[in-house]
Amino acid sequence: MNILTKQTLLTNVLKKNGASLVGFGDITVLNDELSRKYPTAISLCVKYDREFVDNWYDEEAFHKHLSSLNPVMNKLVDIVVSYLKQWNHEYKTIPIAVPIKDDEQLKALCSFSHKFAATRAGLGWIGKSSLLITPEYGPKVKLCTVLTNADFITAEPIVQSNCNNCMRCVKACPYNAIRGNNWKAGIKRDELIDAYKCNTKRLGFIPIIGRKSACGYCIKACLKG
Repeated sequence: MNILTKQTLLTNVLKKNGASLVGFGDITVLNDELSRKYPTAISLCVKYDREFVDNWYDEEAFHKHLSSLNPVMNKLVDIVVSYLKQWNHEYKTIPIAVPIKDDEQLKALCSFSHKFAATRAGLGWIGKSSLLITPEYGPKVKLCTVLTNADFITAEPIVQSNCNNCMRCVKACPYNAIRGNNWKAGIKRDELIDAYKCNTKRLGFIPIIGRKSACGYCIKACLKG
């Protein structure tokens, strides 16, 4: 089976099992040990329920909706791994994003970015909110990534923002954590958002609701998708 046939088969199976978007990206631009061993990122997006998102804001319901997508993401990763094993390709799974408990965990989880993989796979750009923005669904997607040494055909990467002069997410942030700058490839996250301020403010809800706040006002505000 040639690589194009493999890629088409894998994409079709993933979409039949809940993937809203599937992309393949070349990550060798990182020029590090990880990207040299696994030069291709398989980027997967599962969209949020559109009717739910459009009619929200109920923080508890939003939290439960996000959590409900995790089994789908795990299933998709398992499918990718199963096919890569069958085809004798090496792989590395990137952990699905989980609620971050402290600043040390935030630093640890930034070692490889699902959003970076998605931009390299041509699925979208990074918004002023530092979230992935897809043309189809805006920021209303959950991401996962599998890295591999399989020589899949990769997409043209997206390297700059399409948010232009929109400031809706900036104005919607209750913590004034979004700085209002447009993203371009290579920009540091701190130039877009004060991630530690965002995280700390949301952690402040633990004594009130028993967990970190899902927030999501920047997601709700975005008109893309």
